Parts: sequence; C-alpha cells; structure tokens
Amino acid sequence: MTPHLLCVPLLLSLVGSASSRADSEDMLVVSTLSDQDSTLRCTARQIPGVQYSAVRWYKVRTARDGLLAKYLPNGTTRWYKDVTRKVELQDDSLDLVLPNVTCSDSGVYLCFLAAPVGQQNQEGKVKLTLPDCPADAIGPETPLLVIFASALLVLALLISFLSYVSAKNSLIDRIQVAKKEISLNAPLKPLEKKDLMLIYTLGPKVSKLQHICV
Repeated sequence: MTPHLLCVPLLLSLVGSASSRADSEDMLVVSTLSDQDSTLRCTARQIPGVQYSAVRWYKVRTARDGLLAKYLPNGTTRWYKDVTRKVELQDDSLDLVLPNVTCSDSGVYLCFLAAPVGQQNQEGKVKLTLPDCPADAIGPETPLLVIFASALLVLALLISFLSYVSAKNSLIDRIQVAKKEISLNAPLKPLEKKDLMLIYTLGPKVSKLQHICV
C-alpha cells in the first residue's frame, strides 16, 4: 500500500472526529437542566502577582458576543448594549451566573482577563450543555475542521488515483518491453522440410543458360 493510501484512513478518522475535537479542547463543560441557574467558572489562568484590570465575558458564536465587563478589583459591572438576557457575576468572583437557563443558552462562553502593560492577557472557555434540550448544532469551530479535513481527503484520493494510473501504465510498459525482449532473444528453430520447399518455390528464378555452337 502506498503512503498516499495510508493517509486515507487517517483523514477519514479526522473527518469522523471533527465534531468531538471541538469538545476535546482545554475547556470546562457544565451541564445544567432547563429553568435552573447555571454558574460558569472563569477558567482563564491567573498569574500570581498580576493585577488584572478587567474581566469580560463573551458567548462564542461565529464571533464573540459581549455579555458583561467589570473593572477590577472593585469596579462596577457593565453590560453590553445588545445583551437581551440577564447575566451577572457571582458575588465578588469572576464567575458568570445565568439565571433560569434555556436551550438557547447552550454553547461556549469565554472569560477574558485584561492584563496590565507588559503582561499577557488570559482567557478560558466554558461549554454549557443542557441535557434535556435537543442535540446542539455543531460549534462554530467545527465546520472549519470538517472543510479542512475534507479537502485533505479529496487531495489524498486524487493523488492516490494518479499514482495508481501512473503505476499501472508503467507496469504495462514493462510487460510489453519484456515480451519484446523475450521474442528477440528466443533461440532460432531449425527450418523444417516444408519451410525449405516454400523458400525454394518462392525464391528467385535462375536464368537458363543458352549454349551456342559455333
């Protein structure tokens, strides 16, 4: 089996696992039933000794939809203007509280910590699932993985097909050359009597000599 064909099952497994790959990222998964309050913990890494200037929460769709922001350590909480559902921070923590969750609340949320100058911003993702709701559509990151894996699969199949055609044509050429070599190298068979008679019959005519007497 050629290396190109070996890539095919690997790419097939990539396509098959594209949906699960989005969940296999380093993110916390929280399961909550409908009409209950859900608390999403901020999983952004906090470097000891760094005083972060603000915390922001987003819901991740095709883009980040802002939910709320709070200046740290004791600033007021502000909500983004397009937010239509109630969200709040839990007490004095960085965790997000979603009261009375519904199926539309399921998805991926992002906690963003704004660092001071000279330090690196931090962020962490949390996935909210509602077991009593219909299965969620694939996340915004998954289609890109599927498209990329599908493109690689098609490319591998095309390369494998071209390699197969090339190898087949090369094999046919080798067989034909081998047949010619065998034909040319074959030992000469002695002529049989009927072959000699045929040559004598079809051979050139010998001119008759005329003797003239003087």
